[in-house]
Amino acid sequence: PVLLISGPQATGRDELVSQLLQEDDRLVSPRLVDRISDGATFDRLASRQEFLYSDARFGMTKDGILKAATDSSKVVVVNADVNLAKKLSESLSGARLIGVWIGLDSVKAFEQRLEAQIDKGEIQIEEGDTRESLIRGRIKEIVKEIDYGLSSGIFEFTILNTDSAQSLKELKEAASYCFK
Repeated sequence: PVLLISGPQATGRDELVSQLLQEDDRLVSPRLVDRISDGATFDRLASRQEFLYSDARFGMTKDGILKAATDSSKVVVVNADVNLAKKLSESLSGARLIGVWIGLDSVKAFEQRLEAQIDKGEIQIEEGDTRESLIRGRIKEIVKEIDYGLSSGIFEFTILNTDSAQSLKELKEAASYCFK
């Protein structure tokens, strides 16, 4: 099975997934292709457009997800932004996909998290942009992402991340369904 954990930006999803993987050794990350250690394979897969996701160093393929849990007692956990979740729902047909949506309980909560990320320097304000216009633009993106989360039908679980300890507990409960 594949545990797909997705949701809009600024929800704390990355931190929750990281904690989940640290605390349960039955859960594994997808196998990634590393451009530095295997440049030829990386370039070949990139030229064939086989990556579901890639950055300057790593790329994720369908095979990398499906083969990560070669031991049948393991479950692959994919931490996916909404665009990657869309690709996975289409490309992993036939695989057992358990979807978990991570969200927040209000637009104001998203605004507060975005503001905190700007204050910490995690989000840069581009030249010609203002703090307010950046936040408004991101909120528009988040609303579209939430619409997808609600209408896609791929998410069996929804977690509103207002308390990280409680959210991690709920995420562990959702992950337990992969083993049933």
